Amino acid sequence: MLFRLSDIYKSYSGNEILRGVSFQVNPMEKIGLVGRNGAGKTTIFRLITEEEAPDSGEIFKLNKLKIGLLEQHVDFTENETVHTAALSAFQHLHDIEAEMRVLEMQMAEHASEEVLEKYSELQTEFEHADGFTYTAKAEAILLGLGFMKETWNLETKNLSGGQKNRLGMARLLLSNPDILLLDEPTNHLDVSAVEWLEDFLQTYETAYVIISHDRYFLDRTCRRIIEIERGTAVTYKGNYSHFLVEREERREQQRREFENQQSFITKNEEFIRKNLAGQKTKMAKSRRN
Repeated sequence: MLFRLSDIYKSYSGNEILRGVSFQVNPMEKIGLVGRNGAGKTTIFRLITEEEAPDSGEIFKLNKLKIGLLEQHVDFTENETVHTAALSAFQHLHDIEAEMRVLEMQMAEHASEEVLEKYSELQTEFEHADGFTYTAKAEAILLGLGFMKETWNLETKNLSGGQKNRLGMARLLLSNPDILLLDEPTNHLDVSAVEWLEDFLQTYETAYVIISHDRYFLDRTCRRIIEIERGTAVTYKGNYSHFLVEREERREQQRREFENQQSFITKNEEFIRKNLAGQKTKMAKSRRN
């Protein structure tokens, strides 16, 4: 388990949005979170990231769970370029590199056993974290999201809103969280970038939850659908197309059950009326006698 929502309730100004939402997300699951506008999908993301708190219910998370949220408004540090912003996702590797450079200077003067051992440890950690390929990985994602090489030296303060959102996504995809929370990830992407993102997510090794109104995108990227309907969560196996079929079958079954229930109630009411009428007739006859 990565996280679990248990009987979550949430209201705004007396308007109840979530009414007992419960579901669990496990490692490597590819989930689409769907529902009409205002159903509470983005609210669920805010609750998971603790940006907001539920009115009641509990949210259980894996210890030290690293959540990657696609922000709608992305900020970058001053004087960052497109290239350095993407590489900032690898701050831990940058720190290791910097420490290795310092040790290399020390080894040039005096290669003590302690320094050599520390350098060896850092080098092993750097290799295990794919330290020799992270720059190429970052550049591949930049290209996939539509940032050509000639844009890599642009300062982030000069980017359009759409470009900032795409760069924020690049940085998020490179950050390697335990789970991605993607709210309308295809906004600001052209057709080729959407196709690239679909391919990227199909081979992505960790879990994600996607909010999207693009049914074709959900079809290609999700293997489980959670629908927020009337404040509760209903889970369906399969992609969005399977969800549509299964939901219609479920609703048809509910209609049949309702009709059967109404028929049962009508028959019982008729039976009661007849019995009452019969009892009244017997009582009237007994009085006459």
